Formats: sequence, structure tokens, C-alpha cells
Amino acid sequence: MSTDRTGEQRNWEALRSLLVENDTFVFSTHLQPDADGVGSELALARFLTSLGKTVHILNPSPLRVNLEFLPNVDEIHVYDTGKHAKLVENSDLFIAFDIGHFDRLMDLSKDLQSMDITKVSIDHHPGDKSQFDMSCDFPTASSTGVLIYDLINSMDEQANSRTEIAIPIYSAMMSDTGNFRFNNTDPETLLAAAHLVSAGVKPYELYVYLYEDLNTPGRLQVIQKLLSELKYDCEGRLAWSVIDFENIRPLGAAPDDMNSLSDFIRSIKGVEVGVSITQMAGKKVDVSFRSKGKIPINTVAQSFGGGGHAFAAGCHVDGTLEEAAALIVKKTVEAIEAWDKNV
Repeated sequence: MSTDRTGEQRNWEALRSLLVENDTFVFSTHLQPDADGVGSELALARFLTSLGKTVHILNPSPLRVNLEFLPNVDEIHVYDTGKHAKLVENSDLFIAFDIGHFDRLMDLSKDLQSMDITKVSIDHHPGDKSQFDMSCDFPTASSTGVLIYDLINSMDEQANSRTEIAIPIYSAMMSDTGNFRFNNTDPETLLAAAHLVSAGVKPYELYVYLYEDLNTPGRLQVIQKLLSELKYDCEGRLAWSVIDFENIRPLGAAPDDMNSLSDFIRSIKGVEVGVSITQMAGKKVDVSFRSKGKIPINTVAQSFGGGGHAFAAGCHVDGTLEEAAALIVKKTVEAIEAWDKNV
């Protein structure tokens, strides 16, 4: 049993038993997976395969380009009901990482409901996990990555030092702490990161992959569009952008160039809440919320069926881009005004 900085105790005994007693596993993470979800599943997969287990990684959507540096990413596949449903059903154990809400597994969540397979969630997000047989959810943890570090350490104190495990776990923790800048960067995370660096992880190399390599020529076209149409409310404390990918694609933008726009908006001086409202052809409107750490915005995401952390959340909205934007901005303004009244 381990204890984090808040005194929350983590008892991995039941999950360890499942990992030891079973042989075939299916892993997955949320739609549009980030480094925390992908790094966590890759690290535990590598640990289990070293024990002679078989792990299949089936995610709801393709890997982002800036995550292709992670070891063994060729083992990750996009879930397809026709190709993979039987494989999942015939496996011993299903584990979801970092999903926040069961529905974020998309088609896989629908198929799992009719399957007789033990389902486990490992997560640091609050959310509906009633569909799981076991939930190892610890909302005070900085990331799912630090939970996987703790879990593996409880089974083998030397395993986290192996490169193919250390790199994805460090990347997971770095991603969800904003390169160790956010207030969730706690002593547990820093101690784990120090151990992984001592094991050979190169922090700047991973930083370049995750953050600097995002700025492709297409990405700069997206940023230019964002800046030209950025809007403000609440005396500049709220800023948001509305972008239709089909307007940017002819300029050389790729789908990956649309990621992390709300992080960029939040970085503007004076902005406390940044919101990116985007749409890909044939898809629902995608909304990403980021707050600088005072005003919670996950309640806004939850009101549209989404979720996330208090200061980093997201959701999908039906309707046209313009209709969705009007609804999102209205709800966000209301959330800011409600917060102002209570401080």
C-alpha cells in the first residue's frame, strides 16, 4: 500500500492479483489520446509482456503525430468492431487508462457492455465508472502516469528503470503537469521523475517531441487563424476561438495541428479561461477548456456531457459550429460570473 502527498492510500493488492493471475489483456484510453493515456498503457503493457503476458492496445482514435516517438507505438491499433470485438471478448482482462468517463472509449464502450470480460479503470479523473468491475481511480494524483509508476513499483522496484517503461511514464507525467509547471506537480511526481531521469530519461528530448515539434507549418496556419478571429468576454478574462478545419485544410493544416489550442489561448496575458471550439468534417463540435487555476471549468464541460479536471476539461457538442459556440460561451460566462459571486 502506498500513500500520496494528500494522505490518500492506494491499495494495489486486488489489481496486482488480476495482473498476475491472468494472461491476456486489452488496454485502451480515451478518444484523441494524449501522452498520459498512451504513456500509461504502453508502460504497463511493456511490464506485463516482460512477465510473459499478452497485451493488445486498442484505442478509439489514431495516435497524434507528436507521440510517435514513444517506444513500441507500433503495438497500438485503432479499435474496429468488425476486426477486434472477438479479440476483446476472448481476452481475460480489459483495462482503461485515463478515460474520465466510460463513454470516451467510443465504440469500444458500447461493445464492452455486452461482453463478459472483467473491466478495470485506472484513472486520476472523476467521472462515471459504474460500468467497471474495479475502479482504481485516485483524483488527487497528478496523472495516470504516476499511478502506473506506483503500481509497477509495487510489483517490481527495478522495472521502472527500464527505458521502454521509463520514457512513456515520464512523458505521461510531463504531459499532465504541463512540463511540471502546473500546481498538480507534487512531490510524488517530482520524485518519480527524478528516478526516471536517473535511469536515463532525457528531459529536453522528450520536451521537444511533446511540445516543440507541434509547431509545423500547418500548425502556424491554424494559430494565425486563431489570432485573427480570437474573441474576448468578461473584461478579457475569457478568450475563445472558433475554427472550422475545412477552412484551414487548404492551407496545409493537418488534423493534429488542431490540438492544444486552448493551452495557447490560456497563455495570453490577462486571460483566465481559454476555450477552443473546433470542428472536423463530419464530426461533432470539439470543445477544449483551460483555466489558469482559479476558475473551475469542468462543470461547463459536464453540462454538455463531457468532463475532466477542474482547470482542464473538454466536451463534444451537437449542432453547427456557430450554434455550439454560442452555447459554450454563454455557459462559460455564467460559470465565471458565478465564481466571481462566491469569492
